[in-house]
Amino acid sequence: MTPGESGLIGQREPLAERLLDQGEVVLALARREIQSRFSQNILGYAWTFVTPLVWIAATYFAFYFFGRRSPVYTDIITFIISGLIPYAAFRYVINAIGRVPGSTRGLLIFPSVTVEHGVASMALIELVNIFIVFALVMTVNYAAFGNFELDQPLQFVLGVSLAWGLGVSYAYLFLVLGAFNPTFAAIGPVLLRPTFFISGVFFTANELPQRVLTLFALNPLLHATEIARDGMLFHYQSRVADPLYVIVWIAAMFGVALLVRSFQRS
Repeated sequence: MTPGESGLIGQREPLAERLLDQGEVVLALARREIQSRFSQNILGYAWTFVTPLVWIAATYFAFYFFGRRSPVYTDIITFIISGLIPYAAFRYVINAIGRVPGSTRGLLIFPSVTVEHGVASMALIELVNIFIVFALVMTVNYAAFGNFELDQPLQFVLGVSLAWGLGVSYAYLFLVLGAFNPTFAAIGPVLLRPTFFISGVFFTANELPQRVLTLFALNPLLHATEIARDGMLFHYQSRVADPLYVIVWIAAMFGVALLVRSFQRS
């Protein structure tokens, strides 16, 4: 080994150690949060996994009441799951990160703990939770109705992960902006209200007229939902499923948040 190579390895080791230390803090906060949820209210934490079943049931009855059928060649419940899981990934992580200031307030006295550690730990928990929820609803759908459909698992995972990433970046952005000016803390939830109706939970992009689709396609969550739906359903290929567009949105929101955060620290 040459002296130059030895020097490079020496420079890499501290970075690897720092990353490992940061990961340990995140995992410790995640364990603390899970233990706190279980110790305070086990039924409340279990409700995290029951809520999507209630959403699916309510949406199913709405479809039945209005006489709407699945726009794709599949059963209604599978169609609802294909849109609801990515949306739940988006909303669950936003709600969780919104609790970070309260859950980490007493820990910020330690130099090794930051708000970002709290955000990362909450995001990690909700990423695991959403795939537990998916496994649960798919099991119930198969056990009760004999329906199971998962065409391209990796693409489905990609779509759900992109929806989750949008939620993480959105929540972190408004968390930082809210610390800068409390008005932003009120604006964030208001902007989210229409997302349930414009992000493909009840419809597919392929159903929309081109003029409407051009407008709706500006919504990155619709792309993430369509990527997941395309990966789940055997007989569906979306006209709007661009992962790069979603990634650009995620990077842009994180970029703005980090700029504001650096301004606050200075």
